[in-house]
Amino acid sequence: MELNKLTVVQGNDLLEGAYSVTLDEMRLLNLALAQIDSRKPQPDTLYRLFPQDYQRIYGVNPTSSHRQLREAAESLMKKPVTIYKPDVKTGKIRTVQLSWFSRLEYVSSDDHSAVVLRFGQDVAPYLYELKESFTKLNFTNIAKLDTPFSVRLYGWLIKAKNLYGRRSSKAVEVTLDLGWMREKAGLVGKYEDYRDFRQKLLEPTINRINANTDISVVWEPIKSGRTVVAIKFAYMDESSPEASKPLRPRLPRRPRAVAGSDLEGEWARSCIEIFEEYRARLLAYDKAEKATLPDLRKLASWYKIVGDKVAQKAVMAEVNTRTKRASAKS
Repeated sequence: MELNKLTVVQGNDLLEGAYSVTLDEMRLLNLALAQIDSRKPQPDTLYRLFPQDYQRIYGVNPTSSHRQLREAAESLMKKPVTIYKPDVKTGKIRTVQLSWFSRLEYVSSDDHSAVVLRFGQDVAPYLYELKESFTKLNFTNIAKLDTPFSVRLYGWLIKAKNLYGRRSSKAVEVTLDLGWMREKAGLVGKYEDYRDFRQKLLEPTINRINANTDISVVWEPIKSGRTVVAIKFAYMDESSPEASKPLRPRLPRRPRAVAGSDLEGEWARSCIEIFEEYRARLLAYDKAEKATLPDLRKLASWYKIVGDKVAQKAVMAEVNTRTKRASAKS
């Protein structure tokens, strides 16, 4: 399975459907969608998802990948996606709930365990024989995103690019209503306060997208009176060969080491070396590109482990400066 060649293609009505999923469910769904050839009719064969692929692609614990895959499939089977279709005769909007899968089974074997599934007939028109009004997502990019909302927002942003064509010199702009985003992502009743939405959901999500995908996003709030009602996003497509943004590298997993041990120090030094090289490549690419604040805080913690107080202080100074600037903008 060559990840860089995989894509996830959905009809836009489905891409903008309303549903609430966990991270494991989102990952399983995209792993299944990546096996579809959207140009062809739905095949008679079933799709097979293997725990070893799930573990390798998403970096999950090998001992729990079987359970995570099975439980995600079972729970997603019970969660419909809601789409909104205009009624041609009355002009009214019909609310339609579709089941993702029409069949699901789990094959348990030491070497060949697998989730076996078939997409439902009602959702099939939004996945197969697509000729217009669809969006294609690069699987490698969405596989690096580790929250359901970051995957959804990335998809909505990429959809907007179809309206612009592939004009690499022009930023793609799209404005999304706060209520619309909450509804589509299954977050109705959550993050109702704008400050809460911005700090706990929006800013971390933009950091994830900028660090791990092929687009660079900036945003600004849109107000009605004194109330923020929408977010205006603008981004540059970095996927063309002449403008390839360095992507955040995968860092080594922390070993089971005692605090202050040589093993912990070795791990921290490895993380520092990898991440500082990434920061240097970002700077060379564009002086305005910055590592995300959560990653910088991790970098400071690694410097603390190895006892480099000067470097730790310098990194935290950058974190504090950028945090104050962000607060001033809001």
